[in-house]
Amino acid sequence: MESPVRNYRKDAFIIFVMLTIVFAYFYQDSTWNGNSRFGLIFSSVEEGRLQIDDYYNTQGTITNDLALANGHYYSDKAIGPAVIGAILYAPIHWVQQIFHHPSQETVKMILTFLVIGIPSAIAGSLMYILCLYLSGSRFGAYLVTLTIALGTMYLPYSVTFFSHQLTSSLLFSAFFMIFFLKEGTGLRKNGYLFLIGLLLGWAVISEFPSALIVLALVTYYFFVIRRNKDYRKLRSLLMPLLGGLIPILLQLVYDKICFGSFFSVGYSNLSDQYFSSSMSSGLMGIHLPNLRVLFYMTLHPTLGLFWQSPALLLAFVGAVMIFHLHRYRAEGILAIAIICAYFVMISGYYQWWGGYALGPRHIIPVLPFFCILLAFVPKKFYWPFAVLSLFSIAQMLIAAATTVQVPDTMIPQLGSMGFFAYSNIYNFCLPILMKDGFIQNLGYRFLRLTSWRSLIPLLVVMVGINLLFFWNEFKANKKAREINAR
Repeated sequence: MESPVRNYRKDAFIIFVMLTIVFAYFYQDSTWNGNSRFGLIFSSVEEGRLQIDDYYNTQGTITNDLALANGHYYSDKAIGPAVIGAILYAPIHWVQQIFHHPSQETVKMILTFLVIGIPSAIAGSLMYILCLYLSGSRFGAYLVTLTIALGTMYLPYSVTFFSHQLTSSLLFSAFFMIFFLKEGTGLRKNGYLFLIGLLLGWAVISEFPSALIVLALVTYYFFVIRRNKDYRKLRSLLMPLLGGLIPILLQLVYDKICFGSFFSVGYSNLSDQYFSSSMSSGLMGIHLPNLRVLFYMTLHPTLGLFWQSPALLLAFVGAVMIFHLHRYRAEGILAIAIICAYFVMISGYYQWWGGYALGPRHIIPVLPFFCILLAFVPKKFYWPFAVLSLFSIAQMLIAAATTVQVPDTMIPQLGSMGFFAYSNIYNFCLPILMKDGFIQNLGYRFLRLTSWRSLIPLLVVMVGINLLFFWNEFKANKKAREINAR
């Protein structure tokens, strides 16, 4: 079977370009969370050390997300995004030393785009290829891809330096590669197998809870190689294992150097007493599942996933349909298991909503796996699907144009206030836009467009790219009709 990567690379490239432009257009300062990692990036490159003593209380990198050990402050985060950031920052810092530009704020914007935005755009193009392969419909695959990449928290968290979206991209890319191993597309080289392990390992050191998803994907990988005798070779085990061990060893060595033990992570050495006591209870702050929290995470209007991204509701339709197809039933079970298990786990986390956040941001790593279910939505549902998708995208654009740092003052009141009393999007983000509180996007930075006008260049580009895609779709359909007529 010929690889769909070769068949539809033009479509995938169009999607990559569009997502790259969207993710580059906006930038949101990630405050404490991102500054904790930026402090590590800057200190490791500029000072050659892992302590962030000179950064945690300095303008531009102020953070209270800190670990304290032996009288020094460290980032309390998993190191995956910071390692990538430091590698990319090294040549930028060399330029800074010569020309005294770019500024630190510009550097943070560049690194956010390179470390978070670009992987997200790549994962989006892979999502299209996968959905096209599963559904056989270019429009359906396009609709699913835009729904997830632009109509969920995938979008606003691709323009700020949080780890969730990078983790999401790594996990989905690894799944994509394993899936096409199963489909027998000839991708059996050692480097391919090594990369699967590297992606999974890097996801773990970017967001520790993602180990649950990695476990599911490793199980799926063994399912694939067990069914195919061509993969029953020692290299099918050793190459992914080697790839996965590299990032894990990086994290262990970092922990040993900073905290004195291979198994003492930053979250075990928090400087803040509240966070320290909360994280030390349960399993790293995770307790038994909470049904009420599951309701808040999914169906409550304040920050529930299905209110913020209502197009995802059609995943339930796709889940029913996929079980009628024996060939992809395993992928359906995998997607449902990953989504449900992760939601259940996060429902037991002491800060399940994620602090100042648009929605329950910890569940972002599972968002791409909704595409497996959405790909099987029947064509008769495409128009309502498209309407819900446009509504979802509009809501996420509101958040991307303002902030994902929504205060969590309403969280303690969820159980007592009216069901429709508050929405993070409509009661916080939208009023900011109505008062012209737009973030400094590229429309402002390069064209000095203010207020709603600053979104015009982006909308023009998005409309143009969509027209290009549908023109290609029209030509492909016309060619197919001509071939059938012969």
